[in-house]
Amino acid sequence: MPEARKASTDWGATLEALIEGDALALARLTRLVNEFLASWNAYDFRSDWDDMIQEVLIAATTALQEGRIRDRRAVAGYLRTTARFKFIDRLKSQTRHQEKASIPWEEVIESETLQLSEDGADSELTRDLAQAIERLPEKQRRAVIEVHLQGKTYERAAQDTKIPLGSLKRFLRDGLAALRVDLADYLDSS
Repeated sequence: MPEARKASTDWGATLEALIEGDALALARLTRLVNEFLASWNAYDFRSDWDDMIQEVLIAATTALQEGRIRDRRAVAGYLRTTARFKFIDRLKSQTRHQEKASIPWEEVIESETLQLSEDGADSELTRDLAQAIERLPEKQRRAVIEVHLQGKTYERAAQDTKIPLGSLKRFLRDGLAALRVDLADYLDSS
């Protein structure tokens, strides 16, 4: 839809028509949100678009019914902003999923927990893991310990260590890669 026509459409009335059950309004709003997603090149999430569109439209209809959208001219902006947040949430979720899927040694930490075994002696694996973590450069070690051993969020770990968030994530990624190399013999045998 050309920009001039998109701007002249009364999206508030279209959203109200959707609330009344108008299928054409649903199609128009779906097309609008589709255009937003396409403009952000969200094609890697194409299979999620239907879910994102549904979430956006539910949020918008709820906001309109609750009076949180006071000016009907703001509906298009509300839809765009909500769609953007839904898209960013998907990006974050995929990033977290990829990070979790790519940490094979984390199972070692969960099973061994870097604690003493029942008889009071460290297991060989626990010692190897602890030594590998100790060999990491300072900032990588702090990032791994804060996030994966202490279970802190990235934001909390960055705040506690006073390392900028982006740098903390980089140190964490590099530290995990170094641990994978250092523990390759164990990982290959399990």
